[in-house]
Amino acid sequence: MIARLLRQACAVVAASLALTLCNVAQAQATSNTEIEHLLKFVAASSCTFVRNGTEYPAGKARDHLASKYQFAGSRISTADDFIKYLATESSMSGEKYHVKCAGVDKPSGLWLSEELKRYRKASASVHAAR
Repeated sequence: MIARLLRQACAVVAASLALTLCNVAQAQATSNTEIEHLLKFVAASSCTFVRNGTEYPAGKARDHLASKYQFAGSRISTADDFIKYLATESSMSGEKYHVKCAGVDKPSGLWLSEELKRYRKASASVHAAR
């Protein structure tokens, strides 16, 4: 009787662990997809990026952010973390990044957060339609 209860308890724990690991893997895949989208969004923009007082074209900005992301590795687990910790300000000087798009100057964190919100809404619509 006790052995049977222990086997059942082990089965429940194993199933819970498997579900948890699947959920973590799915969340990480979603975060990676969102971050890759943001990097592509930066590269495809016609905006000028200002970092430490110097203006950079979109491709250079994308490369810089991708480099910071690669260096940060597993310390960045969500697209929101990516924006907050890597794409908002210089880790060296603390100076805020900003973008100039069509004559409008905007903090990069706000610009990317708006795009992430738009992307998530569009992704949710696609998944809801399935």
